[in-house]
Amino acid sequence: MDELKNKIRNTSGGSVHPELIDTSQEDKPKANPKKKKFEETHTRDTVWIENALKKRLDNQSAENGRGEKTRIINEALRLYFNEVNK
Repeated sequence: MDELKNKIRNTSGGSVHPELIDTSQEDKPKANPKKKKFEETHTRDTVWIENALKKRLDNQSAENGRGEKTRIINEALRLYFNEVNK
């Protein structure tokens, strides 16, 4: 790549605008934060749920799609712990 850039620079001075060849960012690695996997931020668990609550949870999650049960349970636990810790 450097060889190609040098060839471009060495051609007639007026044909290439120096501001079009930006080498200031060339050697710097770009920061690309990777999103954590679901398994890294969540833990699978088994619990007993009352039948009436399970039915409501299933109905609600069926309407809103994948991941809805997880979202509902996490939100309910957050609300519970926030209330208990007041």
